[in-house]
Amino acid sequence: MLDKIKRISFLNRLFLLLSVVFGVVMINIVPPVQAPDEIGHFIKAYSFSEFKVRPQANKKKLAKNESTWGNFGFEVPYEIKSMNSYALDTNGKKTKYPYQYKIDEVKIKKGEEAFIGTGGITNYFFVNYIPQIIGIKVGKAFEKPVIWQYYAARYLNLIFYIVIVFMAIKRFPFSKLGATILGLNPMALFLASSTSGDAMIIAMSFFFISWLTSLIGKGHISNLKLAISAVLMVILVLLKPTLIVLGMLFFLIPNKSFSIQRKAIWGISIFAACILFYVLWNKMMIDQQILYRDFANPSKQVATFLKDPAIFFENFRKNYLFGTKGDYIVYSSVGMFGLLDAPMGVHWIVLYFMTLVGACFVQEKDNQGLIAYQRVIVIVMMILYAILTFFALYQIWNKVGRTASIEGLQGRYFIPASLLIVPLFSSKDKLLNIKNGKLNLVVSLCILMVLIAAVITLSTRYPVG
Repeated sequence: MLDKIKRISFLNRLFLLLSVVFGVVMINIVPPVQAPDEIGHFIKAYSFSEFKVRPQANKKKLAKNESTWGNFGFEVPYEIKSMNSYALDTNGKKTKYPYQYKIDEVKIKKGEEAFIGTGGITNYFFVNYIPQIIGIKVGKAFEKPVIWQYYAARYLNLIFYIVIVFMAIKRFPFSKLGATILGLNPMALFLASSTSGDAMIIAMSFFFISWLTSLIGKGHISNLKLAISAVLMVILVLLKPTLIVLGMLFFLIPNKSFSIQRKAIWGISIFAACILFYVLWNKMMIDQQILYRDFANPSKQVATFLKDPAIFFENFRKNYLFGTKGDYIVYSSVGMFGLLDAPMGVHWIVLYFMTLVGACFVQEKDNQGLIAYQRVIVIVMMILYAILTFFALYQIWNKVGRTASIEGLQGRYFIPASLLIVPLFSSKDKLLNIKNGKLNLVVSLCILMVLIAAVITLSTRYPVG
């Protein structure tokens, strides 16, 4: 066992140690349902654990102008409603186990249920919640209360995140230190330490990028590896449709090991499978046009964009590319915790990004290098993912033709594709004339400081009652 541990690289051990320590600390600092949209995520996980897949309507028939937001969700134990009400009313402060109202104890003991809408989480895929479902199932098997099941879901979510990202770092053919710093992104760890389904999106995206890029230097790509890649791609699209742009990673594989003919056959097949399964899943869910009716008109927004794309791109250019609203995107991709009300100091955000850049420059002997056209593909992927993410939020949360800003947009939505940054620094030669051991030490200390700052920020926001 000791020999196996010694064979694990320093960077994998660093990720494992820091993610476990700070993940567990975050679980114990932050009270229930304090992550963005977490109540919706937990309700989805709980409902999936009871084999309830299709969201139900609280009100079967709605008037033309009647609100649809919150009308779709699930019947869940009253304890969850009490937890959520308590969390909202106390703002997460001075809260103690079991994090619910004592006046609701009678309803909870009677096993009463309450309907809770799931909002923007309504159509999420079940793979987002596999860890949480396992935790909830374990709690049910031991006849534990819902609050125990909730914490079990948190711990399982963190464990799955750590294991999947650990494997991604191990397989990643570029700067593993850069991948480690991205895996230790405080916002990603915060989400993984909650019951949010976003943690699985980040972890699976990292693993897919790692898996595909590890095939670049192979002499021949077997059909089995391509089949695994196809399954991963379909899962990614179901987790988050904008991740379909990661399919462009197949074009990084040289033609000598993956011929143009095979790329065409596999590419068309995988793309068709992604669209098919995405459509089938959404047929079972709630129509986006109905779900977001209170805020926007998604189909009309698309039609307006196709007629005059300049409306969207001018919004993007003025407010985000050259405007101050882009600051919030950067901020919320690293350190905007709680219900978006627990920000880290901006100096810690700067330190994190400086640490990331420094880490990406660390090259190892067996690192993969990209040539010019491959770097262009990576850059195009990043641009396309950014634009698709901006437009996806613009479509569902904003009135048609809106130019003031893009509501609903947060930096955490860009974390899943962040691992694409690292290959841009790839080189078979050392880029810095500094020993890797010294760089590893400096980068490790920097990320440790950032994570300590994150924990202090959270402990200040959620003082012990």
